[in-house]
Amino acid sequence: MKAQVFLEWMDAADLRFAADIVRTTGINRVTAQKMLADAKAGKDVEIKQTVALAMSAVAAGLEPWKGNENE
Repeated sequence: MKAQVFLEWMDAADLRFAADIVRTTGINRVTAQKMLADAKAGKDVEIKQTVALAMSAVAAGLEPWKGNENE
């Protein structure tokens, strides 16, 4: 994903920090920090499909799927 697209997603989702990415997508802290650092440096951000789907859900304002009581 292009750096600018990633940063636009963060803006659309009202996220500012790596901790926000962790909280909203469930990815680990180190990965979120690397993604953010790469994007801010203008580097393409490597995004797995599952994370891209989570990003879409976050941007759309969706809540976690119902029935996920184990978490």
